[in-house]
Amino acid sequence: MPPKISPEFTWDARSQSYRKKIKNPLTGKWTDVYGKTKAELREKLRAREAEYQLLTQPERLLVWQYAAQWYKLNTAGLSAKRREDYKNAVNNHICPVIGQRVLQDIKPDDIKAVMLAASGLSKSGQQKIVTTLKRLFAAAEDNDLIKRSPCRDLKAGGAPSKEKVPLTKAQQSALLSAVSGCAVEPFVYLCLYAGLRRGEALGLQWDCVYLTQTPPYLEVKRTLRWEGKNTPVVDSSLKSKASQRKIPLPPQLFDCLSSLQSARKKEKPELYESPFVVCNQSGGPVSATGFRKMWDAVRIRSVREGYALGDKVRNHPILVTLDFHVTPHQLRHTYITELIMSGASIKTVQYLAGHATVQLTLNIYTHLMANTPADTMPAISKAFSPPAVTHQVKKYRLKRL
Repeated sequence: MPPKISPEFTWDARSQSYRKKIKNPLTGKWTDVYGKTKAELREKLRAREAEYQLLTQPERLLVWQYAAQWYKLNTAGLSAKRREDYKNAVNNHICPVIGQRVLQDIKPDDIKAVMLAASGLSKSGQQKIVTTLKRLFAAAEDNDLIKRSPCRDLKAGGAPSKEKVPLTKAQQSALLSAVSGCAVEPFVYLCLYAGLRRGEALGLQWDCVYLTQTPPYLEVKRTLRWEGKNTPVVDSSLKSKASQRKIPLPPQLFDCLSSLQSARKKEKPELYESPFVVCNQSGGPVSATGFRKMWDAVRIRSVREGYALGDKVRNHPILVTLDFHVTPHQLRHTYITELIMSGASIKTVQYLAGHATVQLTLNIYTHLMANTPADTMPAISKAFSPPAVTHQVKKYRLKRL
């Protein structure tokens, strides 16, 4: 009888993907490799086989070689932003220092050299390098390429990020006046009066805006990200489960969205048909380049080198009217700050902000809460008020000894 021909792949109904077993030449263990399509699975198998080929020649395995294979195998399912963070850490910070070294020869002092070269970065910038190093060498340890990871006790240094400063009431008013009638206006309102993240505001569609409900609200269930730094992609992969939330509309935001709908219907029918609240000139999602141009409406109206308050912008009939600098995230920070200063409960703030845990909210905004003796005295008085029933005070006389 002719030998039985086995299929190239098997279909796994549970994961709804194709599967293929591959053997680790060092451990002898079989590992399942999955792919949503046959082409994706073939690519993963080629990468895994290339890694195993390197594993059989560990005496000449260099850090950059293993890092390249590790990146292919461990970042496929991550977001574009996370993959870019890992790629930047490997290409610009790790490999320039230890990339040409043999993997097994790397010691804790070599890792310190990587971090020393990145000493000029902020703490958050260094943390991305630390995370990449730990994951990279932990994988090498798990694959028996090294006996012990040299990054076990590694911690990020660097200067802490500058404290975020919310906009004052006067600055908020000046900003809204400056962007009135500009394409960026609805974006500013969404971030300032609903606390949306940039991607959440750009990914918001009209089917999630309920202006006729009582009270009116919007629902966050999509975000926009940029593939290849420019191509807009809208999906439901939010930052966390807590990011999906329903946010009541304050009067300022309700008026803005209502006016926006009316103006588009009357003046720009092509934009009225767009599903996006914030869209490009043809009604589609905003690209990275498009957003930079959109935010220029704020930037060119702000004081900067060569421009003072009241100056006319060259080649534009625009005056510099903002004597402060503002970022998109600063608008969200202002929204959350306003909630806390209004006395909203910390759980309410956590929900409206879309934070995964209340601890995250507390870590960022505890300093805004009233903690002076004058602020906390009412709570102390209420907790330790004298008893309602007064007892007769007995007079004690000291007996002479």
